[in-house]
Amino acid sequence: MLAIPDPACARSQTISFPVIASLVRVFDLVLLIVAGYLSIRIETAVYGSYPKGPIEPAAWAAALAASLSLARAGGYSQSVLMSGIAQIRRLVRPLAFGAFCLIACLFVLYHGNLPFRSWPFVWGAVAAVLTGASRLPLVRLLRRWSRGGRLARKVAIVGAGEHSRVFMERLREEPGAYRVIGLYDDRMSRMPEMPLDVPLRGTVSDLVQHSREERVDVIVVALPLTAAERIKTIMEQLSSTVADIVLTTELPRLGLDYTQFDVVGRNPVVAVREAPLKDWQAIEKALLDRSIALLALLLLSPLLLLTVIAIKLDSPGPVLFRQPRMGFNNRPFLCYKFRSMHTAMTDLLADRQTTRDDPRITRVGRIIRKLSIDELPQIFNVLNGTMSLVGPRPHAPNTKAADRLFTEVVQQYALRHRVKPGITGWAQVNGWRGETKTVDQIEQRVACDLFYIENWSIRFDIEIMIRTLLGEVRSRTAF
Repeated sequence: MLAIPDPACARSQTISFPVIASLVRVFDLVLLIVAGYLSIRIETAVYGSYPKGPIEPAAWAAALAASLSLARAGGYSQSVLMSGIAQIRRLVRPLAFGAFCLIACLFVLYHGNLPFRSWPFVWGAVAAVLTGASRLPLVRLLRRWSRGGRLARKVAIVGAGEHSRVFMERLREEPGAYRVIGLYDDRMSRMPEMPLDVPLRGTVSDLVQHSREERVDVIVVALPLTAAERIKTIMEQLSSTVADIVLTTELPRLGLDYTQFDVVGRNPVVAVREAPLKDWQAIEKALLDRSIALLALLLLSPLLLLTVIAIKLDSPGPVLFRQPRMGFNNRPFLCYKFRSMHTAMTDLLADRQTTRDDPRITRVGRIIRKLSIDELPQIFNVLNGTMSLVGPRPHAPNTKAADRLFTEVVQQYALRHRVKPGITGWAQVNGWRGETKTVDQIEQRVACDLFYIENWSIRFDIEIMIRTLLGEVRSRTAF
């Protein structure tokens, strides 16, 4: 029996820093807009009157200009946000630029006497107080998270040698941003002594397995360019992992501008494969999933209750069928369905696929399978985080095509698990649903799933959900 991990334990406690930086940037913009209105009130109190004319657009323009200038100056990088002094220094020029834009806007919007001649200076002072004061609790919070390891991206390195040694030394300069969890190499017996305190955790195959048991953010392949064939083989082994995969080699010696590459810390790297649906994309999809799942649960509760009663009256046994299936990052999970077969005939690991007129299916089961009602309990999978509304359909471990396991038939099959499985998906709305008898059928499913992963968007998810409701509920391939 497959060991099913606890969904709560599988959730990562590490906080995405790009998300934090984006939230701080939005909060800064709000503070700068508030600074504009406060400075107007202060000036009004001093002069005793509120000026006529479009004075608010000038305040908005100043806030936007200061915000953009601060982002361009690197004010939202992790190293800057972790240092109070560095943040205060980065605020000076953007606020001065915002005040300059405020003056320019006043000259453009007003002819003759300018209202509040001292306003830009008051705005700058108020903006400095608000943004500067907000940085004090922010720095304390980020430092506490950093000490707890919640901000550090976990890095696994493949290859033992000079390249990995140099790479790790550079990462040591940013201890709060990255943490090397281990070194991996297929040539364990030839591995040299490593001067840094990094555990040697096994081969590339061990890394693939470890990445399914614990979260790995970045996998770094640190090998010389002369090992091209070895690098290619390693990349193929790592293709199904849910992590950013980068290559670092003799790049630092080339002396090129690092902006031509991606970077991990101060290390220039070539990005080979990026983890799908991370940072804000993961948040957007989770919000869409949970909100629609909750709404669907409320609207469909009468239908769910009627189905429960019908199943209990039709045949003895539990209402729900809990089947282990392969999910995100190749981890097994329990998928919920309404029981549609006789209890003594259920096939937990799907050694035998369901066929049309299958004698194992009950009378009620035939109806709910035809209408896809048996899939509705997967709403609870969406709510507990093991599934999404839209994604590659999860399969049981022993599901076969042409008497061969799916993983044996399609080389890229494991790539489907780089995102959460879904109740419906791009393959389903394109007709690839139901019994899989041939190799071509599973190949087409996998091709659709990989297309979905590479082209994901909120709009794409909504399109698939609408097409499911319009055409797939009474699909001719459902039985």
